Amino acid sequence: MSTQRSLFVCVLISLIIQLAISQAPCPVEEDPVQLAECAQLDVQAIIQAAKGNLKLFCNLAERYMECFKTKTRNCIGGWAAEGGLTELQNLAQWCCVNPGLPEPDECPLRRNPKCFSGDDFASMANGERKLLSELRPGDRVLVMNSQKQIEEDEIIMMLDSQPKRPALFYSIETETGHRLSLTGNHFIAVNHNDQFIPANQIKSRDTVFIHVQGQLQPVTVRNVSEEYRVGYFTPMTSHGTLIVNDIAASCYSSVVSHNLAHQVLAPLRWWYRFAKVFAVEQPFEYVPEGGIHWIPKAMLQMTEKFLPNVLTTQSI
Repeated sequence: MSTQRSLFVCVLISLIIQLAISQAPCPVEEDPVQLAECAQLDVQAIIQAAKGNLKLFCNLAERYMECFKTKTRNCIGGWAAEGGLTELQNLAQWCCVNPGLPEPDECPLRRNPKCFSGDDFASMANGERKLLSELRPGDRVLVMNSQKQIEEDEIIMMLDSQPKRPALFYSIETETGHRLSLTGNHFIAVNHNDQFIPANQIKSRDTVFIHVQGQLQPVTVRNVSEEYRVGYFTPMTSHGTLIVNDIAASCYSSVVSHNLAHQVLAPLRWWYRFAKVFAVEQPFEYVPEGGIHWIPKAMLQMTEKFLPNVLTTQSI
């Protein structure tokens, strides 16, 4: 038995040596600093370096991928960069198009209207939690009212439902360990002049609100990071707010203020209440993969044409 084991080890070592000999040499083995420079880059660093310029992002992404392919091939340390390469290839495929063509809507870095990650949880009125991707019109949920108190409310409609589309999210983590992912122009409640501000403006040491035993408590933000995920949803309530992952957030994004969005969408709330009086079961139809609902889509198109200054739909 010992002889067989020794023979197996010898054969294995021989195969490893043959494989090493047959491989092309690492192109940066004489200059490991180049390998380190490639490996230490990540997708978020490239996004931040682009500073809102999608064309610059695509140029930086192309340079990074070329760096990986030419300088880390066959290098053991190159494995450290492979995850970033795959992520970057996916983003480039979604976002980088030939010159002269419009930016694709499915690009995660475009700040067109998006909302919550489908992987996060809404607080339900019955005390349970439900994935955002599973919310439906008529569901009873917890929201924040104008006095920063917890109330029960109802999902009026899904403004947008995109289970398969990617989006860039800002993940906001508090000192208490709560974490919420929002797209950049989506509003979150902060303890500053009774305001809502976009997620991409939240900084460490800002104060947000968490739900604890029926009350809202201010807590400090510990960290904000960026990541892209697949699947986003935009539920709308009568109050225009929602408790997600126990953090109070707005239902609105991509306009200059939460209050303006709430006023503009008031006709949808009026119609919902009117229809419910006459026992209309579902005042607004819902298709799980239907994309943006035709009513808010028409309102958005009219706003883009006549009042473009109230929108904040830029790239990155």
